[in-house]
Amino acid sequence: MIALLRITLDDGVDPVDVGAAVEMLDQAVYAKVSPLVVKLIGFSKDGILVGQFSGFMHGEVIVAAGHMQGYPTDGFEEDLEVVAPSPPGNVPDLILLKGSRSATSLWSTDLEIMASVYALGYTGTENKPSCSKGSLSSTMPGSVAITAHADDGFSGGPVVDKHGRLLGVVKGALGTTIMRIGITPNYDLHTYLLQSGYPGLI
Repeated sequence: MIALLRITLDDGVDPVDVGAAVEMLDQAVYAKVSPLVVKLIGFSKDGILVGQFSGFMHGEVIVAAGHMQGYPTDGFEEDLEVVAPSPPGNVPDLILLKGSRSATSLWSTDLEIMASVYALGYTGTENKPSCSKGSLSSTMPGSVAITAHADDGFSGGPVVDKHGRLLGVVKGALGTTIMRIGITPNYDLHTYLLQSGYPGLI
């Protein structure tokens, strides 16, 4: 026997309520994760601004994208120390930095294809992180990706799920579009943290 249940919008689901609930969830994720996101400024050896990156605090270290390695970094308020350099070839594309502050760690979770995700990072001259909502578009090892908008400066920022649990770290755009973003998955970050002598992800 096959039962068919048909629910229409007249049966008690107000589209405005759904939109408000989604917006509240988006705001809750941002409120939970944005305090952990840091803005990193890269300078040449001559002191010329060469790039802007993002990172996020994990315990006593700052996790960032490894391809920023080689630039003296400034966390706006203080110079940062490299405590674990990026591995040869930037695989995984990670680096650990240390400043004077520490924070609680983000919880991690399994990667689920098409799950809603949030990428956080700094853009331009903004003094607070931006947030872009999208979905996890690939979970294949070596090519984990999200479909979301990420401007220059998002590299190194966290990618989290709807509960604020860490899925990965923004690497950068794949191909010619900035809507398909490669990420270093949380399991690679976990291994890198342990190999570098720091607590892994929870």
